[in-house]
Amino acid sequence: MIRTTFFHRTIVASAKLMLCAVILSAYPLQNIFGQPVPVGGVNDQHYRTLQLLSDSTIQTSLTNRPLWMSTYRKLAEETNHPSPGAWWTQPLEGPKTSFFNFFEAGVYEPVLTTTYNSQLPYSENNGAAWYGRGLNTEFQGGLYLTSDYLTLSFRPHVIHTQNRDFAKPRFIPTDSEGNPQYRAIFSNIDMPYRFGPDAYSDFDLGHSSARIHYKSIEAGASSESLWWGPGVQYALMMSNNAAGIPHLFLGTREPLALPLGIGGIEFRWVWGWPRDSAYFTGNNNQRFMNALNFSYSPSFIPNLTVGLTRTFHQYVPEDGLDASDFFDIMQAFQKVKQDESGGSGLNDAKNQLATVYFRWVFPESNAEVYGEYFREDHNYDLRDFLMQPDHDRAYTLGAQKIVESNWIDFVKFNAELNSLVPNRIDEVRPQTYYYRHSRIKQGHTSRGQVLGAAIGPGSDSQYFGAEGYFNEGMAGLFIQRVAENDFFHYVYYDQPALGNGYKDIWRHRINLNIGLKGSYQTGPLLLGAQLIWNKNYNYGRYNYGDLDVDFDTVDKNDKVNMQLQLSVRYLFR
Repeated sequence: MIRTTFFHRTIVASAKLMLCAVILSAYPLQNIFGQPVPVGGVNDQHYRTLQLLSDSTIQTSLTNRPLWMSTYRKLAEETNHPSPGAWWTQPLEGPKTSFFNFFEAGVYEPVLTTTYNSQLPYSENNGAAWYGRGLNTEFQGGLYLTSDYLTLSFRPHVIHTQNRDFAKPRFIPTDSEGNPQYRAIFSNIDMPYRFGPDAYSDFDLGHSSARIHYKSIEAGASSESLWWGPGVQYALMMSNNAAGIPHLFLGTREPLALPLGIGGIEFRWVWGWPRDSAYFTGNNNQRFMNALNFSYSPSFIPNLTVGLTRTFHQYVPEDGLDASDFFDIMQAFQKVKQDESGGSGLNDAKNQLATVYFRWVFPESNAEVYGEYFREDHNYDLRDFLMQPDHDRAYTLGAQKIVESNWIDFVKFNAELNSLVPNRIDEVRPQTYYYRHSRIKQGHTSRGQVLGAAIGPGSDSQYFGAEGYFNEGMAGLFIQRVAENDFFHYVYYDQPALGNGYKDIWRHRINLNIGLKGSYQTGPLLLGAQLIWNKNYNYGRYNYGDLDVDFDTVDKNDKVNMQLQLSVRYLFR
């Protein structure tokens, strides 16, 4: 009943916003049409590449996505290209038509994607989709209607997953009859290791929204994925790794200039209702999320952006939300201050997550550096922060660089480090898996996948890749090491029963990923392909705790998965 009531309120609020937009649309002002660019799409990635190729001040920080098509189109038109006729020099957008002098209707370019995993699931940053073993097929496409004041987008995500059986890892919970429960190896998070025993199909609203806007400001209702912060491979707070959360929002669609010419700000304030997966067996109360992303780009340090994000999760009370629940992001960052002001303090009925980040672009060098620092919880006070600023912390550090080439147009390099493994503070102070919470049992998830970094709680990643761009396409390669839930490894072997000294230094759960990828334009089609060799060292953790072995001869339990992905995008050219 509570869930129905709040979804009903969301729909009513969206209808009111749309009615206001229709009234305002009768009085056009600026005739700058555009629609949101889907997070993770080829044109979303295209924009960041064009920014590095530009030789002037960047127009937007790219830390508060989705961005707008009009911004993307403008950059593509203004950037000086080494190869003016190359496919990547033109904005990728479908056909559109104008009518009544103030409306524009258009089509999102349809994209068909097929992904095959030979032995094991391998899936990240693909919205509502989850790539299980076997064949996974997706279709994305849709329509939009836009004007100076109103934009309606409908771009659903249609998915079919073969979901073939594979070897069940150890430590997966089972029921009283020994049947596996489709959950993670640790509790208090809605993150199934597999989405049921059978093939399934899904329809998600995907990148759909109704928004009103005036100049730089916008508000509306949306189901689209968000990408907050500067990360290229992973975002620590909000990413497209999970299905988008149905939410209301208020924010900017381009930088908002501050008085006295001191710079510009971008922000997005979100009120959302995350959904559970069908396999979550804990508390099924409706969740509510209050989140903010805020960034500042100072005019006196060109192309630098600094920002912060903050997210609160809570269960919707039986008597409904009150006004203060919609302003949780305004709480003090220190728990002692919350206690003084009558806030939640140490009760922890709400789960707070926060990050600070920076991105610094050097257009004259075709390069950028970026970083993000994540905290799972408050510090109690300033003294606590000074003692242990890295309690329950995660981080991202990365850089990109474009190098001109004599035999192709250019090569873009990306290196990124991500760590979600708690440090050794837990020897004197408890720490936890990130994205989970003792009270909010589903954790920081949407429909069974984490909203933040796809590598998941307790993991870290080292990534290096290169992409070469030429007139008709792109060819790239990458190598990545992922320590999958390494925190579990340390927690397991911290048991007194396993003794002291050397324990298990051979069975860390490591993935080594080596991939080739490319795209090629032929006529109206943009073809994409990716092949990943995914070696899973110590898959399943089957021999954990067995220390009396000969590591030269023991079964290593390594498994190799091959992932092949093919895509077709119709360009209407």
